[in-house]
Amino acid sequence: MGVFDEPKIAIPAIFLIYFIVVGALAAAGNTGAASAVAVFGSVIIYVVVALVMRAATTEAFYVAGRDIGALPIGSSIASNWMSGASFVSMAGAIAILGYDGLPYIIGWTLGYVIAAVLIAPFVRRSGTFTVPEFIETRAANWPVARLIAVLMLFVVSFTYLVAQLVATGVIIGRFLGIHAVVGAMLGSLLVILFAGTGGWRSVVWVQVTQYWVLITAYWIGFLLAAAKAGIFKPWPHIGYGGLLASLEARETAFGLPHFTMPFKTAFAGGTNLLNWLLGALALMLGTVGLPHVLSQFYLVKDVRTARYGVGWGLTFIGLLYLTAPVYAILARYAFSQAWGMPIEQAKQIGWIQKWLPTGLVKVNDLNGNGILDPKELAFHKDIVVIGMPDMWGLAWWVAVVVAVGGLAAALSTANGLMMVMTVGATRDIYKRFINPNVSEEREVWIGRAMLVILAVISALAGARAIQDPTFSKYVALLVGWAFVFASSLFTPSIILGIFWKGLNRYGIVAGMVAGLLVSFPYIAGVGLMGMSPIVIAGSKIGTIAWGVVGFLVHLIVAVVVSLATGAEKANPPETIEFVDRMKIPE
Repeated sequence: MGVFDEPKIAIPAIFLIYFIVVGALAAAGNTGAASAVAVFGSVIIYVVVALVMRAATTEAFYVAGRDIGALPIGSSIASNWMSGASFVSMAGAIAILGYDGLPYIIGWTLGYVIAAVLIAPFVRRSGTFTVPEFIETRAANWPVARLIAVLMLFVVSFTYLVAQLVATGVIIGRFLGIHAVVGAMLGSLLVILFAGTGGWRSVVWVQVTQYWVLITAYWIGFLLAAAKAGIFKPWPHIGYGGLLASLEARETAFGLPHFTMPFKTAFAGGTNLLNWLLGALALMLGTVGLPHVLSQFYLVKDVRTARYGVGWGLTFIGLLYLTAPVYAILARYAFSQAWGMPIEQAKQIGWIQKWLPTGLVKVNDLNGNGILDPKELAFHKDIVVIGMPDMWGLAWWVAVVVAVGGLAAALSTANGLMMVMTVGATRDIYKRFINPNVSEEREVWIGRAMLVILAVISALAGARAIQDPTFSKYVALLVGWAFVFASSLFTPSIILGIFWKGLNRYGIVAGMVAGLLVSFPYIAGVGLMGMSPIVIAGSKIGTIAWGVVGFLVHLIVAVVVSLATGAEKANPPETIEFVDRMKIPE
């Protein structure tokens, strides 16, 4: 084994070379070349890491050899979780929605706590390789259950992946100056390179690298902007109260509701407290059942590592999620400084002048009085993070760092989703139903072929979505809908499968089908076709909040059908032993 086959040596060495080249170009005064090398070089780093971590065995391809430690899997989980939408758009969503955007942070964070306590150790202890395999084993080795689970896996993962490829295309296109469709195609090609070389083994270490790139980039922009705003008192997260008070004073002066006022805007088409609570709960339950999150519990050494890995993942995710609200306040405060200015004067502010041609910032004198009212300065949510260096007058290289971080985030989640679908198509369909005696070498190559096919299909879907001008507004909702499907299709059967011996094969299948039949029509009707949402206790129930209904229906149907078909008595002894074995400490 050469020194570059060892990730602890190879990855820092690659980064050292990268920093030396970029630093030398910057020191020579060639900032354009330094910026280009920084952005393109980061992509080359990920490809090199994937090649260094290449693997040829099925165990390395499907479960990374089950030798990933707690710290790297925590980094990988965080990177897998935090997409380009989290990096670029979460702070912007909070800047626009204020208090009403908090279900995203609350739901996703609590979901990981539940996953760490209730799911991760038992899934790892099950000894299965994939979520559909877990479902089949728990359903007394009934192939029908596995087949339906693969179908559900594709519904959840494809919904999520299309949104990620749209975001990837937009981010790559914006940062590299190419059309978003080309960016989406390029993103798919890069995922093929990352995952095709070594499956999960390559993807995990690429995601580890991408996490530290994205979180460093996120915090550099944040800390420098916070220093300019003077909110180190003694730390930005606890010292921004004065800035928030100033912002709200300006909102009051211009007749606006305060940033922190609850239930002033709709959340995923719903309104009021009940929708807000159910939305947070649906995102939490969906987190527990997302296949690309569950799959990472299979990659670790043992149960203890799985539990600690999720803990590290939650910590690393928190570094971004707890920072996003402060980012939002910094940006909204910057916007508020332009309110009340003469329109022409406002257009000469440096960052407004720079971003007006992009369409991410719009200034329209709606009432014709020549003075900029708050509603006449519109901003896209993506401007909050990528425009922060300009808003606070930071050095040129800060924008480059943020661009590199956004690119890392955009690619990381797509990696994991594509791998989950590839493994589902290869191990859960091809090997299980078509060619059970396939050789290990051929199986890996079939996996790579599946990866290419799925990447092409996904890229075409993402490109079609970008070309549809009405689609962009659905991207954030598509991510939320993936959580609705996960909570409705997987979460109840996984929780019951671990903790209730009475769940049998008929209950599992009936529950998954019922969850799909309840969740899909509501999302299609309300989310896409403009049907009025159901009103409960005076609150309109939005499409994301509906995930709780799908979860409950799945849960109730699974329990009732199991009880009606013999419950625990219908399970053979090996299935009961399987449930017991998951609870035995290693």
